[in-house]
Order: sequence, then C-alpha cells, then structure tokens
Amino acid sequence: MLTIAGLATARGLAEGPVYLYRGDDDIPVSEYVVPQGREGDEFMRYKKAVGDVGRDLESLIAVLNERNKGGEDAKVFEGHLMILEDPILKKEIGKLIVEQRVNAEAAVKKGIGKFRKQFERMNDEYFRERVRDLDDVERRLLRALLGFAKSSRLELTEPCVIVADDLTPSETVQLPRHLVLGFATNGGSTTSHVALLARAMGIPCVTGLGFVTQKVKPGMRVLLDGTAGTITVNPDEQALADFAELVRRQHESEAELKDGLKAGTLKDGGQVRIFANIHPGVAFGALKDMGAGGVGLYRSEYLWLNGGKEPDEETQFEAYKAVAEYVKGLGDDAYVTIRALDIGGDKTVRGITVKEANPFLGNRSIRYLLSDREVFRRQLRAILRASAFGRIQIMYPMVSCVEEMREAAVEMAEARRELDEQGIAYDRDIPVGAMIEVPAAAINAKAIAKYCKFFSIGTNDLIQYTMAADRSNEEVAHLYQPLNPAVLKLMQHVLETANAAGIPVSVCGESASDPVIGILWASMGADMLSMSATYIPLMAKVLRRLTRRDLDEYKAFALGFDNGETGDEILDACRKWMERKVPELDKLLI
Repeated sequence: MLTIAGLATARGLAEGPVYLYRGDDDIPVSEYVVPQGREGDEFMRYKKAVGDVGRDLESLIAVLNERNKGGEDAKVFEGHLMILEDPILKKEIGKLIVEQRVNAEAAVKKGIGKFRKQFERMNDEYFRERVRDLDDVERRLLRALLGFAKSSRLELTEPCVIVADDLTPSETVQLPRHLVLGFATNGGSTTSHVALLARAMGIPCVTGLGFVTQKVKPGMRVLLDGTAGTITVNPDEQALADFAELVRRQHESEAELKDGLKAGTLKDGGQVRIFANIHPGVAFGALKDMGAGGVGLYRSEYLWLNGGKEPDEETQFEAYKAVAEYVKGLGDDAYVTIRALDIGGDKTVRGITVKEANPFLGNRSIRYLLSDREVFRRQLRAILRASAFGRIQIMYPMVSCVEEMREAAVEMAEARRELDEQGIAYDRDIPVGAMIEVPAAAINAKAIAKYCKFFSIGTNDLIQYTMAADRSNEEVAHLYQPLNPAVLKLMQHVLETANAAGIPVSVCGESASDPVIGILWASMGADMLSMSATYIPLMAKVLRRLTRRDLDEYKAFALGFDNGETGDEILDACRKWMERKVPELDKLLI
C-alpha cells in the first residue's frame, strides 16, 4: 500500500480501478527545409489545417452549448478557437514557413513553442495553466497536418479513476461522465483545466501528485480523496474500512444539507448568509446543489481573460443577464454582486494591459477603468441592462480613495443617461459598493461609506498589501498571515464602520472559506461570507453547531490578544478554540 499526497483540487471521494492514460503528447514531427518555390504550397497546407481544426472546434462548441448552455466546457474551446485564429501566432508560423522555408509541422511546434515560453514565464498561475490550451491547439494542428484521427479518445468500459500525467481540455470534456469516478494527475494545479472541469462536473480530483503514473498499473484499485488531496494505491483492509467510514460521513453530510435549513443557519436559528464566488463559464447548477444563497462575487474579468480581448457590450449583457436570471431561483432574497473589471497586477490581457515595473501597485482595477472610461461605461451599461432581469449589485475593485468613488459615480450617471435616452429599462435603485482591499481604504472606510450601499472585503489583497508580502512568493509566504494583529485591527475597523454607517458588509477572499477564519469574520460583524461553492457545505456544517452566543464569545477571544502574539500564534489558538467548541471539527473537514 502507498499513499501519495498532492493538491486537493475537487472535493469528494472515489474508489475504483485505475484507467492509466498516457495520451499522445509526443506526436513525432520531423523538421526539414521546404524546396525553394514550394513555400506557398506549404503555407496552404498549414492554412487548410487551421480551417479543418477550426470547423472541428466550432462543431464541438455547438454540441457542448446544446448539452450545457453557459457551461465551462464550451468556453474552454472558444478560447482554443481564439488561439487558433490569433493573428500574431498565425503571422509567426507563416514567417517560419514562407521566409525560413520550415515545413508546416515544425513551424507549428516552433511558433506555439514561442508562445508557450511566454506563458510559462508569467507570474499568474492562471496564465501558466493556459499552456495546456496551447498544447491542445498544437496537437490538433499536428494531427490535421499528419493525417491522424481527429483526437485520441479515452475508451472507458467500466467506472474507473483516471490516472494521467495531465489531461487537456479536449481529453477531459469528451469523457463519459457516468464512467469517471475521479481524476489523479502528476501535474496540474487547482486552476488547471482538468481542475476547473472536474469541479464543474462534480468529480473528485487530485492534481500535482508528481509521479503517480509510475506507481500504478491499469486495473489496480485506488482510493481517491479529493478533499484531503491524496490517493492510496493497493489499499489494505484497514484503509478500505477507514475510507468506507469517510464515505458514510459524506453521505450523512449530504443528507444534512437537505434537511430544510438554509446554509449558514446557526444552532439557535440565527443566520450567517453564505454566497458563492463564481466566474463566467462556470456552470450554475452547483450553486443550488451546494446551498448558495446567491452570488457574492461574480468575477467579470474572466470575460476578458477567457477571450483575450474586451468583450463587446452585448456579450457582457448576455453573461450578466444569464447569472441574474439563474440567481432568482436561489430564493426571494438572492442576488448577484458583479465585480467591475478587475484587471492588471497578475491578470494581464494582450493589447489591453501594459508591462509595468510594479504591476500590483500600478494601473489596475478601478484605476484602469478610470483611465479608459469608454471600457468602464460599456461595462456599466451592460450590467445596468442586465439588472432589469434579476437583482444585481455592482462593486468597484481595489478602491483606495474617495476620489475614485466620485469619479466612478460620474461614469455611472453617464451610463444611466445613455440608457434613459434609448428608453432601455434597468434597476434605478441598483446598489453600488466598494471592495476594501487596500489598507488606505480600510482606514478611510467612514468617508468611502458615504458613497456606498455596501462593502465587500477582499481579504486576499488586504492581507497581501497590509503585510507587504506577495501571496504567491514562497520566500515570503510565512508573512501572509490572515490573523496578524494588523490585519485583525483593519478588519475590525471596517466592520465596525460599516455597521455604524448602516451598510452591509461581506467577505469574499479565500479566508472566508476557512471555518476558523471565516466564522471569526462573521462573529466580528460580517453579514455574509462568499466562497467557492464546494466549500459552502463545510461552512454550513460548522455553523450549525454554533450559536450567536458562541460567535460573541469567539470574537472576544480572538480580539483579546495584546501581548505581542504573532499572526500564526493567534490562528493556532483560534483553531484550538473552534476544536473545543466543535469537537467533531476534524470529522467535518471531509
């Protein structure tokens, strides 16, 4: 028996035989010099392959949209189509063929290889993971040029756990869902496409296992724990019994979610609202299944990131309208909070963002929108139009001062005026709020509150900027402390200020999904916690074991440290407090 630890990527448990998939990453390609005068013919070979692949992708997109309208899977291949037709890539490959007389297959590998290196050098994990998109497009073009079958399918005949080095979107999306018990991959991360699609399909997944393909054989029995991030190969009787107990508790948890109580209900009947964080392309179905009370963070920037350019107003309107209409089905008090374009920093789009010496302190988020007001106004118009079809809130990202709220109000007024002139309906009372992510905004929350109907605290950036520690830099990761006394004081100030101003406040950073930290924010006055949908059941289970009095006690405990304790020491003490109050906490974290 061997247990390998990786990244907990998609929650859930799976037991079954291994299907070992090796794919066709290494399609053999020869490089040779095209005879002089035949460059045009070679370029036409490449052009024909682009056309063939483009038609295949369009057909696949149509099928996927028919099967799951608005789902993540179709969006993936729309992105592939954009890569295929990218003028810079086509020009690069064309130059290799026409000017250097490189054969089409080798030119495709070289041209895409140049793009791949650029993506791999980016700091943003999202863009590094898009290397798999390039791999997929490259493979499709090479297969078309070499006359291979259109794709290599995973032929499954029984339910199994798929073990692979990694999986491309094409390989993942074409799988028969009813025969896939789980995914386990050597590579990948929590933002890889296999991870995104696994979560969308509700399939347990563990990535980043390193060498799992070397340790298994086809048909070998494995236990996959997508919540703990482990895979156990050749389990013994005790491991099987322990896993069976986990499965039993999981079934009990699922039953608990269907007992009629809303997610976030306290033991004494009190309520902490729990909403979901989502982005365009994610299937909506999981929101209701997980008990989401609404959407607390709709990351609109993914319309730009997925498409590689600014989406037009109609595209934005349709996306915002779709989520607004869906959320109506989550309850009478449900709504969606759309974050205005949060681009810059580690979220770059070719042709829109520019290289900066220090992008995290540069022209990003609300600053970018106020520097390109036509983009800002088009987005505001689209959101306002969608507000006629469901309850929507708008929030501005990375606000740092009152001036930005004033200038944003000018653009909002102009967008309203334009819609009024055209006679287009919208919610005239649509709430507008500010994201509190910058220490300056937290300190000056009282003034900013005068321009808001609500606050949303983005703890990821607030912690990062308060501690001056890049959360993605392993060298300073120890300084990224959610419960550092400085962070606690800023959080307390913002929450008390919002309460005094009579405006609600939500927390939508990753810390909201950790029961120890998220419940502390609720105890300090957060009206709502917003998190990835798969974490909602866990938060709901812990909250159901606490009363409002428990939350008051927790707040006093956590804010009572004043003897120079570190952030890690406070977090450890809070975790122990929660374990004493909820003895079965470790059992709930499944």
